[in-house]
Amino acid sequence: MATTVIATLMAMKHKPDNDKGPQVLAVTWTLLSVSTVVLAGRLYSKGVKTRRLYWDDGLMVTALLLGYLHACFITVAEEHGLGRHIVYLTPQQRGHTLRWGMATLAPAFLSPMFGRMGFCITMLFLTGTDPRVKKWPVWVFIVLQFLVNVTGVILFFTQCGTNLYVIWDPDKEYLYFDVCMNAKIQTYFQYANGAFNTLTDFYLTLLPAILIEHTRLSLKNKIGLACLLCLSVLAMIASIVKTTEARVLSEIIDYTYDLTPYIVWIVVELNVVIIISSIPLLRPLFKRNPRKLEAHVMRKWEISTSNSIFSKIGAKETLSQVDSEEENLTERPTSTPIGGSSDAAIHITQEVEVTYEPSNLPFVHAALVGLVQGEIQNPKLVKR
Repeated sequence: MATTVIATLMAMKHKPDNDKGPQVLAVTWTLLSVSTVVLAGRLYSKGVKTRRLYWDDGLMVTALLLGYLHACFITVAEEHGLGRHIVYLTPQQRGHTLRWGMATLAPAFLSPMFGRMGFCITMLFLTGTDPRVKKWPVWVFIVLQFLVNVTGVILFFTQCGTNLYVIWDPDKEYLYFDVCMNAKIQTYFQYANGAFNTLTDFYLTLLPAILIEHTRLSLKNKIGLACLLCLSVLAMIASIVKTTEARVLSEIIDYTYDLTPYIVWIVVELNVVIIISSIPLLRPLFKRNPRKLEAHVMRKWEISTSNSIFSKIGAKETLSQVDSEEENLTERPTSTPIGGSSDAAIHITQEVEVTYEPSNLPFVHAALVGLVQGEIQNPKLVKR
C-alpha cells in the first residue's frame, strides 16, 4: 500500500499546480450571502406579520450559523492549500489543510440536517390545516434526520479511534492504515446518508403538493403555490450530486485537491436547503392588494401565538394581521346617548371583550404561505 501511495505521489509531480481554492471560496461565500438575505427576509416577514418567531425559524437560524462556521473553516483550509495537489504542499501546509478540511465536515453534516428539520416543522404546521394528511410521517423524518446525520458525524470523527491526528500529522501519517478503519466504510455510509437525505427531500416535495391538491384553489394559484412550496426538488438534486461525489472519501491520497468538488456540492446543498425552506414565507412581503376576509374566517388565524418559541405572553395575546390591509376585528367600546344628542346627554358605555382560541399555529403558517386562501374561499375545507 505504501509503495502504491509513493508511486501515485511521484506521478502527481507531472501535473500542473492548479489551485481550485479561489473558486471554492467564491461559491461558498456567494451562496451563503444569498441564504442570509433570504433567511433575513423570512424572519422579517414573520416577525412583522405575526410578531413572533417559531421553532422552524430557530432551526433555520441554526442551519445558517453552521453554514457560516463551515465557510470559515473552508477559508482557513484554503489559505493553507485546499484546492491544490497535495504534492505541491509542504508537510506543514498539508497538515493544516487536512485538519481544517476535516473540521468542515461537522457543520457540513449538521447544517442541512437542521435546515431539513426546520422545513419539516413548517410542514407540521401546515398539515394541521388538513385533517386528511397524517403528521406521524413528518415526525419520523425529523427523528431519522437527527439520528442518521449525527451518526455520520460520530462515525467520521471516530474512524481512527482516539488517534484522529494521524490523518493530518506529517510525522504520524504512516500509522493511518494501522489505526484507522477502511476509508471505503466512510464512502458507503455517505452513500446511505445521501440516499436518506434525498428521500427526505422527495417527501418534502411531495407533501406540499398533496396539501395544495386538497384545496379548491384555481389551477393558476395551485401552480403558484407549488412553485413556492415544492422547491425541495432542488435540494434533492443537490443531494444526489453530492452523494455521487462521496466516492472521493475513499481516495485518500490527494485529499487537498480531490475533496474540492465534494466540498462545493456540500456548500450548494446546505445553502439550497436554507433558501428553498425560506422562500415560501417571503410571500407576505410581495403580496399586493390582499382581499378582505370574512370575519368568521379571519378569526381562525387572528389568534393567540402564546406557544411561539420566543413568546412568554399569555394565551390571550393576539396575533397581528397577516395582511396589514385586512379588517381589524377587535370590537371597540361603544357609547349610546340617552335623551338626545345634547352635550349634556347621559352616555352608557358598553365594553366588549373579544378573546381568542388557544394557539393555532397551523392557520398562521397557512396564511403566510397562501394555503389559507383556499380554506377561506371554501369553508368546507376549514379544519374540522
